[in-house]
Amino acid sequence: MGKGASAKSWVKVGMVVGAATPFAFLSANQNSSVPQVSFGRQVAPVFKAHCISCHSGKSAAGKLDLSTATGMKKGGVSGALFKAGDPKDSLLMKRLMGIGGASMPMGMPPLSHEDLAMVRQWIEGGAKFDSETAMKHWAYVAPVMPKVPNLNSSWVRNPIDAFVLAKLKKEGLRPSPEASKETLIRRLSLDLIGLPPTPAEVSDFVHDKSPNAYEKVVDRLLASPHYGERQAREWLDLARYADTDGYEKDLNRTAWEYRDWVINAYNRNMPYDQFTVEQIAGDLMPNSTLQDKVATGFERNTMQNLEGGVNQEEAHFAVVEDRAETTATVWLGTTLMCARCHDHKYDPFTQKDYYKMVAFYNNSVVLPEGPKDIGEEKWLEPRIPIPTPTQEAEKQRLNGEIASLKSGIESSVGQADQRYKAWQVAALQPVTWDVMKPEKASAQNGATLKVADDGTITASGANPDRENYDLSLGTSKSELRGLRLEALTDPSFVNNGPGRADNGNFVLTNIELFADGKPVGLAVSKTDYTQSDFDADEALVGNKESGWAVNDGMGKPHEMAIAVSSPVPAGAKLRLVLEHQSRFAKHVLGKFRVSVTDAPDPLASLMPADVKALLKSTSRDKKQEDQLLAYFRSTSPFYGAKMREVKRAERELSDLNNQIPMAMVLQEKPTKGPLTEWVRHRGEFTSKTDEVNAGTPSVLPPLKTARADRLDLAKWLVSKNNPLTARVEVNRIWERYFGRGIVETSEDFGTRGTPPTHPELLDWLACEFMAKGWDMKAVNRMIVMSSTYRQSSDATPTLLARDPQNLLLARGPRFRMEAEMIHDVALQASGLLSPKIGGPSVFPYQPDGIWDSPYSGQRWMPSTNGDQYRRGIYTFWKRTAPYPSFEAFDATSRESCTVRRIRTNTPLQALAQLNDKFIMLASQALAKKMETAGKTTETHIDEGFVRCVARKPKPAEVKRLEALYAQLKSVYAKRPKEAAKLGGTADDAAWTMLANVLLNLDETITKG
Repeated sequence: MGKGASAKSWVKVGMVVGAATPFAFLSANQNSSVPQVSFGRQVAPVFKAHCISCHSGKSAAGKLDLSTATGMKKGGVSGALFKAGDPKDSLLMKRLMGIGGASMPMGMPPLSHEDLAMVRQWIEGGAKFDSETAMKHWAYVAPVMPKVPNLNSSWVRNPIDAFVLAKLKKEGLRPSPEASKETLIRRLSLDLIGLPPTPAEVSDFVHDKSPNAYEKVVDRLLASPHYGERQAREWLDLARYADTDGYEKDLNRTAWEYRDWVINAYNRNMPYDQFTVEQIAGDLMPNSTLQDKVATGFERNTMQNLEGGVNQEEAHFAVVEDRAETTATVWLGTTLMCARCHDHKYDPFTQKDYYKMVAFYNNSVVLPEGPKDIGEEKWLEPRIPIPTPTQEAEKQRLNGEIASLKSGIESSVGQADQRYKAWQVAALQPVTWDVMKPEKASAQNGATLKVADDGTITASGANPDRENYDLSLGTSKSELRGLRLEALTDPSFVNNGPGRADNGNFVLTNIELFADGKPVGLAVSKTDYTQSDFDADEALVGNKESGWAVNDGMGKPHEMAIAVSSPVPAGAKLRLVLEHQSRFAKHVLGKFRVSVTDAPDPLASLMPADVKALLKSTSRDKKQEDQLLAYFRSTSPFYGAKMREVKRAERELSDLNNQIPMAMVLQEKPTKGPLTEWVRHRGEFTSKTDEVNAGTPSVLPPLKTARADRLDLAKWLVSKNNPLTARVEVNRIWERYFGRGIVETSEDFGTRGTPPTHPELLDWLACEFMAKGWDMKAVNRMIVMSSTYRQSSDATPTLLARDPQNLLLARGPRFRMEAEMIHDVALQASGLLSPKIGGPSVFPYQPDGIWDSPYSGQRWMPSTNGDQYRRGIYTFWKRTAPYPSFEAFDATSRESCTVRRIRTNTPLQALAQLNDKFIMLASQALAKKMETAGKTTETHIDEGFVRCVARKPKPAEVKRLEALYAQLKSVYAKRPKEAAKLGGTADDAAWTMLANVLLNLDETITKG
């Protein structure tokens, strides 16, 4: 092995090619200069990942503790572990290679050649423990701004390039050339806004010869409102955002206000420290706003078990644990959840550390609802309305109107009110009803009405879903002050009626009375019975959502008395219209009778006995007087109109409130003393052991607050001495652009995670991120402005052999796009994309049968009016049945926090992309765009190609596509029925299928 050769090449000489003895490769380099190996950064992670699960603590196997420098120097029962400078005679190397005993780690795969070489080099270099705390993992040491390599190279545009180029030179490699302008604008557009560039945008950039042309595109995209949508897509995986609760019932929830908060936060370039604090503790911030509270939806996104019979205390504790675990994963990049049942096996997190974090979240408000004795109690959490400015203004107007109306009523009613006194006399007079036998009775939608001699009217024959009755009642004999409608039973109806519904009910939604052709005002009504969720008075104003109904009162006759606003003179010709327009089908009156009266109080006939007793009493106390007055006001024609105005305004307010979106928020309970939690033996909810105060993992800088809450936790996460938060975030940002983080295991910066490929670059980015005020757009801009990012992604045979995964960044990024981006690219390329931002989740096309909820009867109803063509981030996310084409392309169910989507390559993806109805609709739309572009087949193909991959096709590609078009046109000319399914003529069908091919190109669904 020559001087300066890498560990990898040394392994090839000694191990891969083969050596005469197991020690041949160990002695091959005894007289050569040995590259210095850092114990803390390079060797310690190997021991942590493979050895200390057995060799650590008081019960360390073989009494060998590899978790501390002291333990390693001491050795175990077999003696000293290593001989500095001599790997051949070191027990450590023998055990790792299985020489003279069992191969270590026991029962596990052996160390890789690279790891063995690393340990061997460390021993050969003197087995030195560097200045970092012996076994302290690099990620738990705060980053220090490293010195930027000083390279005299025009390729270096910013410090990112300096770090990358320095490593490439060390490995004997050079960067790739810059990608073409077409590739660059497509790459930028996909990375910054998640959409491909339009043909016009491509043309403008290609023809822009100014030196800052690229920079102008970057700034335009960073300022786009679609930037926030692109960034939010990945954050929603971290936040486990979904539109349903999860578990078996998987009930719908309203969560999209949080999703929109995230989009807006990115578009506003909210600093990452503020972005963090608001999501973890927005409700605890001083002068917290509505939007601060909406931000805590991050914590509310966790699944919620609302099944019957579930112990809600335990179920809520699972929610609390998820919040603590997600926080640790998202901001610290740690697997803290591994310490739920016992101390972490690989990282320095104790079980107490875990429950100290849980304690931060175990003081949130819960709102128990439902009967506990039958196992139906549910622990819900707060929701708050988030009205738009228009809705808020209308809400204030309606509240003011209601207050004004009620104030007017109050000011006009009192003990001295003459109407009240007159009513007390009138209400005691008997009410005589005169039956009106209709001269003519007809039904609008097909039913037959038969009038009997006693004035009863019976419906028969057709029973339509909605029906109106029109009755000519004849001439009134005396002054008309009231109207009575009797709903009567009949054996011809189910349950004897009085309605024609399949349970004997009816819903009367509107009553209109006419005198000599002019409408008569109906002031107020009274019934002997109305079902609890309906208001009979609403039938006087035509409210189709309410009215007079008698569920649970079927099989009995009922009556409704109505007082008119002003008396109708005797001799007027009367006409009555009864409407049944409820959403409940066939709920129509079956048998009924109409009467009129001239009594001064028509409603007195239905006065409750207790009210009548008060009315007859000569001595009433104030409470009784108030009760009587309230009844008068509810039945008085004069006040009935005013009360109806109140009801109308209240109904409008109720309708408005139902339209105002609700946001799930976190809310803290007031408490004294520190927040606490019990350690659970083996993680069992019922097995409490020690009580701990809210706090942070002891291996990290302490949280110096006597009584810490979520706000303190949030501030601690983004404090500049926290070694993890900045590293974790810049690593995720890097992963977005290059397909792999500097630390590949972006969910795990611990000892089992992969070490950083460019540790100095990672620390520089983290320190720069904090120094620049946690400016997220600045980090994104810096990366895309670098030469590293602008490289061509073409891989030469040399690069593929030396660095197949592009760990050294000697070429540009190239990888298959994520599910939502593939969806959005098809929409943008085809011209179907709706640019609308924010709002409720939508339902694009998906195959039948995916969504079927036996608990609610809900069905997937495709959106309309362009909403079916909105970006994938707005697609309704059902945890038990995610959108199928997204799932095919590796999207998650979002049942838990997902940091990385692992890309797969399966036949199902091709089937979905070729045959899904959504893709076929996009293909048809793209075909129309192509057919209207220019006059030749070549210009049509050029248009489709640029829309899909941002470049014009090569001559050979045009030739192949022209041949395909001709072949398809010939096929569909012979199959007109098949052509009709694809757009109409054979020509349309051929272009549709060619467009489908373009949307399925590997280049179309790949960012290169």
